[in-house]
Amino acid sequence: MDFVQAKWFGPGRTVPIRVVVVHDMEAPEGPMTAENVAHWFSTMDASSKASAHVCVDNNSAVRCVADGDRAWHAPGANSDGLGIELAGYARQTREEWLDQYSKGVLEQAAQVVAGWCQKHNIPAVKLTAAELKAGKRGIVGHRDVSAAYGQTDHTDPGPNFPWDYFLSRVNALMGKPADPVQPDTRPSIPQGLRPNSASPSAKPLQRALKAAGFMNKSVAESDNYGPKTQESVGIFHRKYPQFAAKGSTWDVAIGPKGFAHLLTLAYGK
Repeated sequence: MDFVQAKWFGPGRTVPIRVVVVHDMEAPEGPMTAENVAHWFSTMDASSKASAHVCVDNNSAVRCVADGDRAWHAPGANSDGLGIELAGYARQTREEWLDQYSKGVLEQAAQVVAGWCQKHNIPAVKLTAAELKAGKRGIVGHRDVSAAYGQTDHTDPGPNFPWDYFLSRVNALMGKPADPVQPDTRPSIPQGLRPNSASPSAKPLQRALKAAGFMNKSVAESDNYGPKTQESVGIFHRKYPQFAAKGSTWDVAIGPKGFAHLLTLAYGK
């Protein structure tokens, strides 16, 4: 495996490795995507400061940070996690994740992750956000780290990532049968969600508020982030003022950290 040292990372670890975090690069499919993103990590300016341990595309894997160092890839899981970047986009459908190119990406990633699982005694199982936060060992997406710790709003590798297929390949490479994976039904955090707006739709927020008990289930769902939705968000902030703007206990807007916590309350992961 080629090694292109990332510019930004944390030398040395103070806690054992317990989790693998899967990301997508938000970069196009191509035979040199892993190399290009690794080069980007090696030359990144101070405005970004990000890195991953390994980048993969359909035909190669490039190491950017040593296992014993902390890549800056998923705040909340940097100290005890290993990050792998896959060529592709979070918006991909399951079918797109399983086309010829992406199957090559998944195979390259499975080989890296299987090696990590064996080396660091990590079970090749998919953790929920709640299990991650509880300290269990396994494999997650950046999406799960966002939901568990609320430090970012990233949702990669997306809701359609084929965890069942990927984990079956990791376990096969380890000579083990894969455990069944529960479908990820938790919605993504909408970007740019604002009160008195209908774009993006407020329906995912309304469903989460209902599931978590902050909105009456009889309220009709609507794209509009109107008064009833705002009132329910205010109720949420009264209970969890740490997620409200400027310490307000009646903030009617919800940010990514608050939404991530709401999703954990609503869906348990």
